[in-house]
Amino acid sequence: MTRTAAEPAAPDRARLRRAAFLAQDGLVLSCILQALDELGVIGPSLRREQSVDELLPDLPAAGFGSLRVVLRTLAAQGWTAHGPGASPAGTVVRWTAEGRAVAAHHRDYQAMGRFLTMFGGTDRDTWSREWPEPARKAFAELLDRARARWDVEGPADGPDEVVRGHLDGALVMPLLLSDAAVALPAGAAELLELTGWSGPEAGRYAASFGMSASYLPMFARLPDLIRGTTVVRPDGGQEWHVNRALNVNASGAAHGRYFRDTLAVVLDLFNRPDLAAQPRFIADTGCGNGRWLVELYEAVRDRTLRGAFLAEHPLTMVGIDPNQAALDEADRLLTAHGVPAVLLPGDIGAPAGIARELARHGIDMRAGLHIRSFIDHDRPYLGERRAPAEASTETAAHLDPDGRALAEAAVREDLVAHLRRWAPYVRRHGLLVLEAHSVAPHISRRHLGDMHAVAFEAYHGLSHQYPIDHADWMAACREAGLEPILSEGRCYPTRQPFVAVSLNRLVPVETRTAAGVAEPEPASADGWALHELLFENGDIRRPRPWCARPTGWLVGRAVRALENRLAVLRPGETIRVLDYGSGTGLSVIELLKALRERGFHDRLDDAGVNLELHLADLPGDWFAQGRQLLTGHELVRFHDLRGPDGSFRPLTDVFPPDEVDLVLASMVFHLIPARALDGVVAGLASILRRQGQLLWTSPDTGPAGPSAHLFHDVNRAVRDCLLHAPLDDSFPAELRRTIAEVRLLRSAQSDERAQRRILPRPHTAKELAAAFERHFTGRVEVANHEIQPDEILATLLVPSNAGEYLPEIADPRLRAAAIEALVARVLPRLRGGPGGTASGLSIRWTFGTYAR
Repeated sequence: MTRTAAEPAAPDRARLRRAAFLAQDGLVLSCILQALDELGVIGPSLRREQSVDELLPDLPAAGFGSLRVVLRTLAAQGWTAHGPGASPAGTVVRWTAEGRAVAAHHRDYQAMGRFLTMFGGTDRDTWSREWPEPARKAFAELLDRARARWDVEGPADGPDEVVRGHLDGALVMPLLLSDAAVALPAGAAELLELTGWSGPEAGRYAASFGMSASYLPMFARLPDLIRGTTVVRPDGGQEWHVNRALNVNASGAAHGRYFRDTLAVVLDLFNRPDLAAQPRFIADTGCGNGRWLVELYEAVRDRTLRGAFLAEHPLTMVGIDPNQAALDEADRLLTAHGVPAVLLPGDIGAPAGIARELARHGIDMRAGLHIRSFIDHDRPYLGERRAPAEASTETAAHLDPDGRALAEAAVREDLVAHLRRWAPYVRRHGLLVLEAHSVAPHISRRHLGDMHAVAFEAYHGLSHQYPIDHADWMAACREAGLEPILSEGRCYPTRQPFVAVSLNRLVPVETRTAAGVAEPEPASADGWALHELLFENGDIRRPRPWCARPTGWLVGRAVRALENRLAVLRPGETIRVLDYGSGTGLSVIELLKALRERGFHDRLDDAGVNLELHLADLPGDWFAQGRQLLTGHELVRFHDLRGPDGSFRPLTDVFPPDEVDLVLASMVFHLIPARALDGVVAGLASILRRQGQLLWTSPDTGPAGPSAHLFHDVNRAVRDCLLHAPLDDSFPAELRRTIAEVRLLRSAQSDERAQRRILPRPHTAKELAAAFERHFTGRVEVANHEIQPDEILATLLVPSNAGEYLPEIADPRLRAAAIEALVARVLPRLRGGPGGTASGLSIRWTFGTYAR
């Protein structure tokens, strides 16, 4: 029986999740519109498009920096046409049709902004005090507008629904954030019922409201930020811009899922049998009140092998924070729970200083696991203070410590330098990082209510914090010499064309090796092209991002299967793994890295158990490249799946029945024609032992869903364009001649060849599941992963792929030129759809976990 991995969320939970996102957007947008109205910007800009220079003459540089953040927020909401410009003269406020439609509701937004900023205190008891009379009066007036449903009459799924969500949610937020002992104003219960925030699930989602509401002290002074008379300085001094207690509590509530996944990584690390090789301590930089340190220690103590041997192998929890009040609170909490701890002041931007402080306590900073959550983007900016270039097309808006506009490239360079400072200290056990990411405005406005980006980037930008796009974050990690352990990473959400949060355990690249793998050398042009498609510049330490996380999914489950099998085998027995359709060996290389990192080979020796890794594929250039890399490895065997007579060789010729413990099939089943699929699945079932596992991935299995593409959709679009696009002057003359010749040469035989490797109609997940469930039990799950334009082009330019898919063009040079020109034609159209990401495409991957 096949089932999906996760059931859909209950309707009420989905509604509340969306309402919570819209509520926080509504808070931020209300404060922004109130500030812009106070500054006299809204009316003139609605009457006529004007530059910032015209709207706010003589605006100081710090004021323009803050205004850029505000304008980016409006663009992310879809109310203005463009994000921030590089200068006041070059930044024009252009309201979109949606933005002009919302102008009818500006008075409600502005009144809401004035009401919300009445809760702009930074004291711990801000939300436990009785409401002041002006706030009660403002609430009563806004309640009347809510009863009138804000004069919004549009459908439940259109722009008017977003307006209602903004205003309803923003008005409800102070009710749900106020302490239970606070006497709420008249009409509070009525409003909660009217807006759907009175149900039993409401509290769970309302707990995250403090993320945005904690910045009301800053939004209350937003007009001064834009005037340039006030600057938020993240210099470690007294915070005036955020209610830190509310922020910390809301962060814990909003990030529970991410902490659970992080805990799973920690538990796995402390369950490994070599206790002496485990971390001596866990250090949380930016520890706040120490709650996470307590939870981690108690989990290790109660749920891991290390926990049973703490007397022989003690574990120290290290809390690092620049705020002494936070350290004092952490000391009280850790002491109350009996957690052995060292607490010390420290700045995330200065790991060398942290190392010196730890050394004073007799602790080697390199001997522990370093963790942190959502703090790297809150590091002090130490880089060059470089303004955006006038001709740039930046989508971000960052501020330097003086409040001036800061170039995206400068922020990225500063992040690389920051991570490089940490790299020497995390060589042994890694850096376990939860990080939040920015989302490009053109993506945000497609997904209003599906993410926190509109509000998140407004309050982070204005408070001098530096989140960047996920793809840029991973590239910066790589440039800093750090690589993620793929099987331990996560991205959130899993089915959207953006990443809002990521989890990674980062380690220095030089540690990501697989002993026994040969130095990569080209076995052929075709094999090397595929190898470079899978590994950056052919470096086997660095899988390319498009396939990295899906391969990590496969490897993580493979490791667990092997460890479970090892636990029940007797000395002298053998674990056999088959990589079916192994190509150039990506899966096995990554599996070998994971086994090395976990000390699996030593465990095999201790148990007297053998391991064999069998690679099977059709003979050809790809498999030859895999042989070049892995022939010398003592665990690896190769098997050609084509016999001497050229016929397909069944797996029963390779293995006796019931001999294989684990089958891996990475990016294979979407290439197998429907007529052959049942036979392949039956063959795999015949060699797999009872309860043996089959793990597979596919990037080209449908349906793609509403927010993604399939891996070979670009190939299909390229061929369609080749055969049917009008031959206008946008094509170079030589290419027009080539395309015209292709159309003359096209035949049924060439069409059949083009469909041989890339199916014209991809299999669906249900079709694959139906084939598997005749022999296996298991499940299918899906997730989206991004692919960048250079990776897309590299895919199409693999010589054998190109030759199969464009067989009418015999000359490789012309074929490559045609592909590059056609990709340039079709990719913008695909990126402009709902499956487009900030810089590439979202690809729907399908994953299968099956047992015989």
